[in-house]
Amino acid sequence: MSGSVRLEDGALGELVITADGAFRATRADLERTGRIDAALIRRVLAGAGQAPAPDGTPATGRRLTVQGQPGQADRQWTDGTAAPLPASAAVLAALLGQALGEPGAPAALATALARTEPAAGTARSAAAVGTVAGRAAYALVEEDGAFGLTALDDAAPLGGSDADAGLAPTAVALGEAGGRSLFAVGSTDGSVQVWDAATGRVAHGTTGGEGAQAVAALVCRDIPVAFSAGQSGDLRAVRADDGRVLGTLPTGGRGATALRAAHCAGVDLLAAASPDGTVRVWDAGTGELMHLLVGHRGEVAALAVLTLDNQAVLASAGQDRRIRLWDLATGQSVAELDGHTGTVTGLAFTTLDDRPVLASCALDGTVRTWDVYDGRPLHGWPAGEWLTGLAAVEGLLYTGDETGRITVWEAATGRPATAAVPAGRPGSPLAALAAGTLHGRPVLAAGFGDGSVAVWDAPTGGQLLDLPGEGGPVHTLDLTADLLLCGTAAGAVRSHRLADGSALPLPVPHAGPVAGIAFTPGEQPLLASAGRDGALSVRDAATGADSRRFATGRGPFTALAATVAGGQPILATAGEDLTVRLWHAGSGAAGPVCAGLPRPAEVVTFAEIGGRPVVIAGAGDGTVLVWDVQDGSRTAELAGGGAAVRAVVGKEFDGEALLAAGDAAGTLRLWHLSSATLLNEAALDGTPLAIELDEAGLRIVTPGGAVTL
Repeated sequence: MSGSVRLEDGALGELVITADGAFRATRADLERTGRIDAALIRRVLAGAGQAPAPDGTPATGRRLTVQGQPGQADRQWTDGTAAPLPASAAVLAALLGQALGEPGAPAALATALARTEPAAGTARSAAAVGTVAGRAAYALVEEDGAFGLTALDDAAPLGGSDADAGLAPTAVALGEAGGRSLFAVGSTDGSVQVWDAATGRVAHGTTGGEGAQAVAALVCRDIPVAFSAGQSGDLRAVRADDGRVLGTLPTGGRGATALRAAHCAGVDLLAAASPDGTVRVWDAGTGELMHLLVGHRGEVAALAVLTLDNQAVLASAGQDRRIRLWDLATGQSVAELDGHTGTVTGLAFTTLDDRPVLASCALDGTVRTWDVYDGRPLHGWPAGEWLTGLAAVEGLLYTGDETGRITVWEAATGRPATAAVPAGRPGSPLAALAAGTLHGRPVLAAGFGDGSVAVWDAPTGGQLLDLPGEGGPVHTLDLTADLLLCGTAAGAVRSHRLADGSALPLPVPHAGPVAGIAFTPGEQPLLASAGRDGALSVRDAATGADSRRFATGRGPFTALAATVAGGQPILATAGEDLTVRLWHAGSGAAGPVCAGLPRPAEVVTFAEIGGRPVVIAGAGDGTVLVWDVQDGSRTAELAGGGAAVRAVVGKEFDGEALLAAGDAAGTLRLWHLSSATLLNEAALDGTPLAIELDEAGLRIVTPGGAVTL
């Protein structure tokens, strides 16, 4: 496109799309950026018609402005005038709402058409108190990523780093597991990293979500492997059956836009397309880079691999509308296929009359087939408007589009097939299609903008699985053996058994900043994290294994705490819905809901008062609330000074319960809890980040270190 397009909507915000396809969506103090495909703007302009020139008056309702189009005067449409917004502008409103929504919310547009860049969270100093090698200590992480471990009694340094640690911290925790003292940090990119506090060695963790995920599944040396990549960073490989991390493959930090795995001539291959159009091919078993394929101009959106005896051919295509075929034995380009007039979004190999054929679909609404041996076009036909997915099954081609519809075609003729048609999901854009086999029968899987995934028996069209949305809108799918792998636009990776849909654990990051992180005490401690993506992640604290992700559907979390009550690991989360919710850490089962917060809580903690566990939350207006864990009833409400509570702790001494809270204004308050009496108030030199209350007194950790009162 040329020029710029601006949508002003008083209810949704403002959207500006520039000539290079970049967009900026803003509302109040919220801003998100990303990229769109040119097909989106072409649809808007094709349905817009003529309109008056911009008059410079402020918009009071909805307004669409198009400027800088070659050969055309600038135009402006305004609701309530003789030139109201055209119906085609609805897609821009959908993009604006999608870009400014929560990362895991259903998407009205598939990522082939619009992709929002990961939200940049705000790093902040964080602290926690606990023990390190048997000594009372505190952990302090600075905004620049430097962290330190310090003894509480004599301020002796117990370990740390400089700002090169690469962290953008949002939360920190200290815990004990497997006979070791552990130190965990959650970051703005959704990652969770865990160190051995005594030795400083990394124990386990996840890398950041980094936005839209590309995935590939492969049984490599009898091990099911899940490969995934984001918009930046390296590729990640984990065991798909138990979530154990296997390692990474370097991309120079560029991430990947598409992945494809295959087995050929005894070699497990993995191809990854980078945003700059290059394609890397590895021996997945050894991690050796076999080829760097260069030739595309623009992002590669689709990959497919054809194996013939001991040969393998890779097809790649994307924004430059050109399909390239590569001989993976030599890394040489063997054909260039031209014909599409829009971004190519799907590639699939099939066989016709014993000859290999490549099928392709694009945002130009057409499907095309090509003879692989001589690179000549065979057929081409219109198949919809925006085609967003393609799969081939036994001479049939399945296409999906932005309406959620699936259509079946005869690959040989391009005519609609008489075969059973899977139901699709009308009203939610189809984002990905993949074909595989189950018990010897061909199956088709589809992922949608609402995050759901469905699997059908291809010959009959009967639905085998209907998996609800979790972790955000689907971006890519892959099938291998009994494994269904799904990557989401919000950054999560899901793994399911194809036979029954049961979820397999993967150490996936949060699709947004980590809001809280905590260790549960006890013989089998767990590490839990809560994210702005509204998900809880729980894993074995010592090893990171048995990772589980609970998509709660309760909106963004703002704080987290963990304890053991009645022998069970319990979590407490605070959220933007002005509640504190209790959860079973092992199963994700929801417990009591504690209501009454006047503002979202930035900190939450557990205590035992009168022999009963309670949960304490400090709100954004300085209020501190206390609830009974067993039934969620409120037992105390303490008024603050108006500044957000940043640290809180409750303890009982000789039957008398005390509660201390520090706020963002640097004020510490100490209450007698049962009578709600304020005992003391003191000004601190710095914001309190963590508080320890014991017989020795109050010890408060601020960005400058620990002080004792």
